[in-house]
Amino acid sequence: MKNRRMRLMAIFAAGVLSVTSMGGIVTAHAEETLSVPAEEAGAGAVQMDGKDAQAAEDGSVAASEGLIAGSFKPSEIAQPAQDTYEYPFLGMKLGISKDLKEQMEKKNISMFTDERWNDNADAVTYATASWCTLTDEQKDAEVDKMGTGYDDWLKSLSRVGVIGMYDEESQKDLDTITGCTEHKELGTSSDGKYKYYLSTNKDADADLLKDVEGIEVTLTEMTPFQNLSAFDQPQDTSDSTEATEGTNVGKFETTGVDGKTYTQDIFSKYDLTMVNIFTTWCSPCVNEIPDLEKLYQEMKDKGVGVVGVTRDTVGSGGKQDEEAVKKAQVIQKKTKASYPFLIPDSGMMNGRLDGISAFPETFFVDKNGNIVGETYSGSHSLDEWKEIVEKELENVTEGK
Repeated sequence: MKNRRMRLMAIFAAGVLSVTSMGGIVTAHAEETLSVPAEEAGAGAVQMDGKDAQAAEDGSVAASEGLIAGSFKPSEIAQPAQDTYEYPFLGMKLGISKDLKEQMEKKNISMFTDERWNDNADAVTYATASWCTLTDEQKDAEVDKMGTGYDDWLKSLSRVGVIGMYDEESQKDLDTITGCTEHKELGTSSDGKYKYYLSTNKDADADLLKDVEGIEVTLTEMTPFQNLSAFDQPQDTSDSTEATEGTNVGKFETTGVDGKTYTQDIFSKYDLTMVNIFTTWCSPCVNEIPDLEKLYQEMKDKGVGVVGVTRDTVGSGGKQDEEAVKKAQVIQKKTKASYPFLIPDSGMMNGRLDGISAFPETFFVDKNGNIVGETYSGSHSLDEWKEIVEKELENVTEGK
């Protein structure tokens, strides 16, 4: 995750939080909030306005801005200076000249990426790599992780040039998207749905402009999107997000946020276990936990278990995030969830927890640890989950 910008987009209609994670910095736009007392949650944990979290009429509990607290310097997440940049999802490879690389290393010009996704979160509408000059004020600026601070800061930068891929609708708005007025078409994507452009600012420094105009752009076959950032690298999903029957979570030993030890035997108690992967900063994730608890209480006697996996309690380097653990403890207490919230094990459940970019995500496991059925993105109502679980339970038990 280091030195890369990852836009984790999902469908609001399906209850998935839209977030941006850049070099380990996560920003989010959440509409609902839940407050938690600082003295109860501890320093840096979920904040409350001196009153307990209240469940809405539908049983949901919202997450607070405190789940994504603090600010960061967006200038520090500029892309590193490299000779080449390869973006398989965009079908594009960029070759950087020695002069431009040196200017990037000196911070005379910085490179930032940006992308927007369609409403179904299955394709980008546009994706851009921008080379910008920054004032001292912009270099030192800090923005909140919560809200539109990063996007506003990015729009304020002075563009030298932008190389991007745009769908048909976005092509009508190149001036606004790029902050430039000169646009040169570079080609069409392999699927025919996008066009590539080099956009430039004629008022930019002449030498820097020449360096950006000299970027070698090679168009290649596009790799099908995997619900990752358009600027990320493709991942092998054979044992993770595709979750086909026969894939197993493997043997593991980990702890829950309650401090108890858990192994793969947690699945042996039930014919079918729902594994709900969530993060402490995702309000739709937190919203549905009371419904998942109701589901568990209603269906455990039918052979259905529920396990939560708090994905952000382990960082990209495999180190446990104690602050996230404290937040998860507060969430478990406030939502009255009796099922376990697991901290990911070192093997990430045989790799199943790797590569997930939209939360919550839910999959199902049989009593032998085999991943069965379908994977479900986004939160759902209690009635929707009941219908899904009944279907998956019937499929897993009909062969018994």
